[in-house]
Amino acid sequence: MKGYSRYFWFIHFVGDIILINISFLLSYYYKFGSLISDDRYIFLLVIFNFIWMFTAFMLDLYSIRRLKRVDRIFFNLIRAGIINGFVIAAILFSLNDDSPFSREHLYITYSGVFILVLIWRYLFIKFIFLYRKYGYNYDRVIIVGGGDVAKGLHDYFFSDDILGIKLLGIFSQNKLTFKSNVKSENLNMIKDFIIENEVDEIYYTMPLTYTEKIQDLVDFADQNLIRFKVVPDFRGFPLRRVNIDFFDNVPVLSFRKEPLKDNLSRLSKRFFDILFSFSVIVFILSWLYPLIGFLIKVSSTGPVLFKQKRSGLDNKEFWCYKFRSMRQNSSADLKQASKNDSRITLIGKFLRKTSLDEFPQFINVLKGDMSIVGPRPHMIKHTEQYSALIKKYMVRQLVKPGITGAAQIRGFRGETKELNEMEGRVKWDVWYIENWTFFLDINIIFKTIYDVFKGDEKAY
Repeated sequence: MKGYSRYFWFIHFVGDIILINISFLLSYYYKFGSLISDDRYIFLLVIFNFIWMFTAFMLDLYSIRRLKRVDRIFFNLIRAGIINGFVIAAILFSLNDDSPFSREHLYITYSGVFILVLIWRYLFIKFIFLYRKYGYNYDRVIIVGGGDVAKGLHDYFFSDDILGIKLLGIFSQNKLTFKSNVKSENLNMIKDFIIENEVDEIYYTMPLTYTEKIQDLVDFADQNLIRFKVVPDFRGFPLRRVNIDFFDNVPVLSFRKEPLKDNLSRLSKRFFDILFSFSVIVFILSWLYPLIGFLIKVSSTGPVLFKQKRSGLDNKEFWCYKFRSMRQNSSADLKQASKNDSRITLIGKFLRKTSLDEFPQFINVLKGDMSIVGPRPHMIKHTEQYSALIKKYMVRQLVKPGITGAAQIRGFRGETKELNEMEGRVKWDVWYIENWTFFLDINIIFKTIYDVFKGDEKAY
């Protein structure tokens, strides 16, 4: 690696820590009119620093290539601030101190941290951008191959100066299939070119069947301390996001990355589901159930809860619970609710509009049939119907269904009149399965709560 990019993360990190401490101390001076002297606040400052370090590294905040845009910087700071705030609040609550810490001091500290760190990060990214734009701190690379994969790599290298990559040449047996101002050479010239131009990395995009050529280049790269990277062509695969595992020395490709296959990820999601659903049942459903139950009984005859078999994890059936919002009818398991549906009662209309009818599903979550976030569970009839029409429909069943999900917050909820509406829902459900993180779940929950208060025209 040429230059000093290996130290960029450290400079970034030190700048954050300095500004956090400055914000804390200035806030203390503003509130109390003196330099920090209280041992309790010194303890709080130490904790504040450690929690920030833990949060920042957990969220990978110091990956320069992931912080090119101001909106991403802003979003990552919001996430880090929320986690930091929750942890600090939990610690302070557990202390049970007779002399509590000043809320005003903490509010000013967090505001100062957010403003100062945001400005610092923005200026730091701009500095790296200019530093590399003027030709400093970059890796010298070449591409071996001149097809479409090489073109994609070529376009990526020129997409942003902050990447710190300088493409010196493209080597191919045949004429390039794309235009480039970069020097193009025959493969026979590659070794001399690498030595003369002090190349740091080789990106190989030719077919993997050229085993002798690959081995020769790998040996040459190893001898000259050059990193060799293979860029395989996966365009013919059903999915482009191919995941590679190794069984000893045997590489195994899988078409889909599934974060929730990891035991620790599943455990953390389940722990959150239990904690969240138990809290809702104890603090909300305990008084909401009798109230809504009374209104349902008054408005129409029948049970308070409506239960229906739905498709769950691994396509296993389970009883899904909801507050009954319709009059009892024979088509409940066959026909979706629609706008101005005559089966919906007056109180049912209110329950569906506010999503209160979904609250009994927290019981399903506590039982383990569902999760807080995941693909919405469908009627058995719809699973059978749409699985025959939509290719990736059954992928939804690889995880537990949820009370809310990625598809719902993007407008794919309620009645699906057209096939493309269900295809959109499936697309986002599959995206969620492949991109799950704990913080994605938190984001979806917050967006769901926001939509409930804002109102959704598809909630009927």
